[in-house]
Amino acid sequence: MKPLEELIQNLEIIKAYYGSKLIENFGPYKCLKIKGISENSKEIKDGFIFVARKGTNLNGEAFIEEALKNGALIIVRESDINPSETYPGTIQIQVKDVKKALSTLSLNFYENPQKKLFLIGVTGTNGKTSVSYFTKNILNRLGVKCGYIGTLFYETDRIIPALETTPSILTVSSLLKEMVDKGFKACVIEVSSHALHQDRLLGLFFDVTAFTNLSRDHLDYHKDMEDYYQAKKKLFTQYLKPNAKVVVSLENEYGKRLAEELKHLSPIFVNNEEFKCEIFNKKRGSTLKIEVKDKEYEIPTQLLGDYQAKNLATTLGILLAMNYKIEDLLGSIQNLKNPIGRLELVAEFKGAKIFVDYAHTPEALASALKSLKTFKENKLIVIFGCGGNRDKGKRPLMGKVASLFADEIILTSDNPRFEDPLKIIEDIKKGINSSKPYRIIPDRREALEFGIKNLQKGDVLLVAGKGHETYQEIKGKRYPFSDQEEILKIIKNLKTL
Repeated sequence: MKPLEELIQNLEIIKAYYGSKLIENFGPYKCLKIKGISENSKEIKDGFIFVARKGTNLNGEAFIEEALKNGALIIVRESDINPSETYPGTIQIQVKDVKKALSTLSLNFYENPQKKLFLIGVTGTNGKTSVSYFTKNILNRLGVKCGYIGTLFYETDRIIPALETTPSILTVSSLLKEMVDKGFKACVIEVSSHALHQDRLLGLFFDVTAFTNLSRDHLDYHKDMEDYYQAKKKLFTQYLKPNAKVVVSLENEYGKRLAEELKHLSPIFVNNEEFKCEIFNKKRGSTLKIEVKDKEYEIPTQLLGDYQAKNLATTLGILLAMNYKIEDLLGSIQNLKNPIGRLELVAEFKGAKIFVDYAHTPEALASALKSLKTFKENKLIVIFGCGGNRDKGKRPLMGKVASLFADEIILTSDNPRFEDPLKIIEDIKKGINSSKPYRIIPDRREALEFGIKNLQKGDVLLVAGKGHETYQEIKGKRYPFSDQEEILKIIKNLKTL
């Protein structure tokens, strides 16, 4: 619990009421004990503050009545307070900016934990999960207790399922406070374009930020690629601590543009001629080559996928920004493995290899398929679909990529949400080369079974799109479904036949 006096420090209050009485001095109320804060009326309990924030689809002010029934002591809102609609025993506070208010209240309630942690923020279309995961693991091996908030999960001293890549400042503050209490010294956070566009992390500031790349994604949300780019750029213009370091990967044109626009920050550049990594895939083990200016290192690696070399280079850029030397990192790098659902080798069956990858953009699918060509001795087969109620324009592009790099294609359902899976598949089909063999099996479980059943020695099967996800989202509900688990079940059943 925290006294109200502490929580409203630096809160920009326009006016406030206690019941129908205008509050001109918070003195009589400063000792009120606040038990918690929430922006979800269903989570409100006695003694809580309800922050009526406007979301993308819903306005929190429509749920004030529900919050009050659940025990809200204080309502924070942006719209004008009508004295005729005040509530006995309840304080209503009108603020100029409810997002700033949520940030102020959250950080005050959780004692501003960012002051005691080294914060690393990673953004980009592809690779931010791997970069964050690698950074966390290397720091932990170096003796720096590092937490993680991102797509895979949230990790303090426990693993918490991730409902979204970048949660609100309220959730982030809570997680960071837990890390501080458990003796953590750092945290790496994946920062999504949605979070940046919505100012979801307002009030949080990073010691190091990194940019991986930008390619087509989320254009159902962002107006166009320029809007998408500007959202990503906000991480480097609005969320930096004084003297923060910036790392920019120059692997595509957007990275080069960002590097030019941020040159006043003297970024560390990676994935250029002076700083690059390369994985040499061999039948029995792989070698990682690291080139930093005039120095070169070669070490064995457990990483799979050519694109992971670019992600590792960005990771190394972050660690150099933290004043580590490459020589001090080599031992930790050797033990790195791909994150779950990132070109993950799930099984071998009948002399064929089966991989799962999160690739759900054209560029990510291309990278995964090109990487797997190294492992194929026969055919490269891909099973994938596209998400419903998301950027429809990328669907034919995904089909085109599959045509270019796979020998056979099986189109199936991903997370159709509120769309007809067959309509999504029809959109993908428009990009497939007519000479390329493909098959449509809308049921994902049946598609996996068909693909695995027909594997031949030397084949490589890529199951793309869902990666680490353990559900399928259909008509507003999430049904349990893990590509990895289904693959292993199918193989087990086939072996008993």
